Order: sequence, then structure tokens, then C-alpha cells
Amino acid sequence: MSVFAGDVPACGGIIDAVEMIDHYIDGAELVTKRDSKARLRRGIFEAWGNGCAYCGCPADTLDHVRPLACGGLTVRENLIPACSSCNLAKSDNDWINWFRGQVFWDHHRETQVAVWLKDHLNG
Repeated sequence: MSVFAGDVPACGGIIDAVEMIDHYIDGAELVTKRDSKARLRRGIFEAWGNGCAYCGCPADTLDHVRPLACGGLTVRENLIPACSSCNLAKSDNDWINWFRGQVFWDHHRETQVAVWLKDHLNG
């Protein structure tokens, strides 16, 4: 006999599966890939106050700190918000060498990026 949803064999016949459930998972949520990506992006932008991690202008892209071309992954610990200008200019360069060569370089911002990377690589 095959068993389908709602039909569970019992000693004397079939019982309703709902009667057998004595627990459930609370707080679980099925999230689509699209929603998951949007949440990831939103969380990163919000963590940085929606500003470019490099120059401080409003951010409209996410930069792969370790570029995809160099083996970087699209994961939270490798993404920081960047304005289009900084993201394009950095391209696939090493972030710290590129950043230190910019007129808007700032020790505080460099430290923030380094801490972000450290916290997310080890956390």
C-alpha cells in the first residue's frame, strides 16, 4: 500500500497524519534565491550606512574585495558597498593597494574595510 499525504498506516487501518504530529518548526522560512540575494545586498548596504566603503559617496553597487577574476566569491565576507566610480576604477586590483593610491584615501575607512573583512572571515 502506498502512503500519501494525510494517509498514515496504523495497526487497524489508516489515521490522519495530523493526529501524529506533536511538534513543529517555528521560525523557519522558505526564502527564494532572489529574496535571499536582496536581503544579503540590503544587509551589507545598511551595515555601511548606504555609503561607499572607499570614498563615502552614496553606494549603488557591491564590490568584490577579492575580485572574481582573482578567485573571489560572491559571499558577504567578500562584499562591500561601493559607488559605481570606485567599483569601476578598482576593477580587479588589490583593494588596499588601489585604495591607498586614491586622493580620497582615509585611514579610518581603510580600517573599517579591514575590520569588516576580518570580522566576517573569522565570524
